[in-house]
Amino acid sequence: MIRTSRRHVLMLAVLMSAAALPAAAQPAVFPTKPIRLIVPHAPGGNSDTFGRILAQKLSEKIGQQVVVENRAGAGGTVGSALVSKAAPDGYTLVVADNGTHAIAPTLYGAKLPYDVFKDFTPITLAATFPTVIMIHPSVPAQNATEFVALAKSQPGKLTYSSAGTGNGSHLTIELFRTAAGGLDMLHVPYKGGAPAVQALLAGEVQMTSVSVNTALPHITSGKVRALGVASMKRSPALPDVPTFAESGIPFDGDSWLAIMGPPGIPADVATTLNREIAATLREPETQERLAKIGLVVVASSQSGLTDVLQRDVPKWGKAVKDSGAVSD
Repeated sequence: MIRTSRRHVLMLAVLMSAAALPAAAQPAVFPTKPIRLIVPHAPGGNSDTFGRILAQKLSEKIGQQVVVENRAGAGGTVGSALVSKAAPDGYTLVVADNGTHAIAPTLYGAKLPYDVFKDFTPITLAATFPTVIMIHPSVPAQNATEFVALAKSQPGKLTYSSAGTGNGSHLTIELFRTAAGGLDMLHVPYKGGAPAVQALLAGEVQMTSVSVNTALPHITSGKVRALGVASMKRSPALPDVPTFAESGIPFDGDSWLAIMGPPGIPADVATTLNREIAATLREPETQERLAKIGLVVVASSQSGLTDVLQRDVPKWGKAVKDSGAVSD
């Protein structure tokens, strides 16, 4: 009996020790250190403002600091390329957009230092921001239908500004021109969105395309006339401005922001990032702050972001080719 008891005691001690080992060896729950959020554009734009709002709220939620780093250059492709080559541990992410991940593949072609499908782990389609096409008040057209008729009656005479050749503002009007039956208009590129808008305000051009939050004060003051929202749904910020689809010119020129990481992030880490970021974006305070800069929260699944890429790469690619903006 004594030997049996000793054996039982010994077996119990071994079992207790074995049970304690997995707990001691189990890795800490992600994240255990700060996360870098690369904004591939200069401070002050939609991507930067969005990134800083998300970083602040996400830091509070996960208990780790989310640090924003601006790595601007080449239309956002420099910062995006940096993330595509980062360690696949979930601690380096990028604020991607349709410029860096839907327009760039065709605009830069073989020169683009990454593959948008192979070199990133999709986390979430974070938000969209509708674009408004607006005209100078001197243009004798009160709506999209009248403008199309005017443009067709004066081929090559009406002008439009953009933030640069191949920029989203340029290609949104390219989508409009194509959807309207191939309007013949003159493109006048500027070095940035601000001078492109100023050119319209000064009457140097007849049309331009900008995000809702940029357009709103100029529309409200009457300095410009909103022709339509380049989206399939009206913007909450401009509820009285119809979409082009409502005018019989259907096309979707929405811009978007997404969160992506380098390829190979473990599935459980990517799932955690999606869950925490999406929950942060859906918080009422976060949505309210983003709405003030014209963003509409989406907070999609990972597969939802992949679906958008598969839809938008060919869509924007065609616009790039149609516009003649393809890089040599």
